[in-house]
Amino acid sequence: MRNFIYLLVVFCCFLKTGQAQNISLAGTLPYPTQVLSNICGYTDAQGNEYALVGAELGVDIVDITDPANPVSLFFVNGNQSIWREIKTFNNHAFITTEGGGGLKVVDLTSLPASIAEFDYLGDSLIAAQLETIHALHIDTSKGFCYLYGTNLFDGGAVILDINNPAAPHFVGYYQSPIAPYIHDGYADNDTLYACHIYEGILEIVDCSDKANPISIATQYTPTEFTHNSWLTNDKQHILTTDENSGSFLAVYNISNPSNIQEVARTQVTPGSGSIVHNTHVLND
Repeated sequence: MRNFIYLLVVFCCFLKTGQAQNISLAGTLPYPTQVLSNICGYTDAQGNEYALVGAELGVDIVDITDPANPVSLFFVNGNQSIWREIKTFNNHAFITTEGGGGLKVVDLTSLPASIAEFDYLGDSLIAAQLETIHALHIDTSKGFCYLYGTNLFDGGAVILDINNPAAPHFVGYYQSPIAPYIHDGYADNDTLYACHIYEGILEIVDCSDKANPISIATQYTPTEFTHNSWLTNDKQHILTTDENSGSFLAVYNISNPSNIQEVARTQVTPGSGSIVHNTHVLND
């Protein structure tokens, strides 16, 4: 995903500072009639690289193998929404939106020639139909997809088994005693790092038993508007962001998950009131 990350970082640097920081612009692809909200990357078996671009009317699958000449290959239509999020697992893209329509799953196996798609609205284990979803994260080590801020369970985390991506199925959910609604989160090896945005709390949850997740510990984040979290590769630290003015990127030691310890926090532009929206980690 080198080219994808490169294009995303270039965009952010130019947007923030108006100048390059040891990087140069490789290429652009305009969307004059749609608002964009999120982006993800994918590399096929031949080494071709793609940006999966969350747009107002769906997801654009863009070939960025030649970053100077990005090419839109396929557009996956969806309900109109200014927010759409994408993650990939086992050659499939999983797409959420607050516009409704459930979880859209796109088979990327045959790229660049073709794609296939379907909508997951739930199965016999969910009494109500899955409609709106704010965000998602995939536990790639165990093959479970965690959906956040849905129309089900007062916005608690909905857990799907996607080890067979062509047939997701519901295995459980988590409603926290702190507050049911989970805005976003990170999941790895049956552990959920849930972000309670309105309570300003990061919560670590043991999801080994999907029918009975258990809260391990909680931690207030610096400005108490916890938006997202991301685990470092050594799995000893978790990073968080707060989606409000003057917020921080914070780092916590979770080597003992029941005793979370803050070890650092930073602002890129102190005093500006800028918002730290999302954090992601790639390698180091």
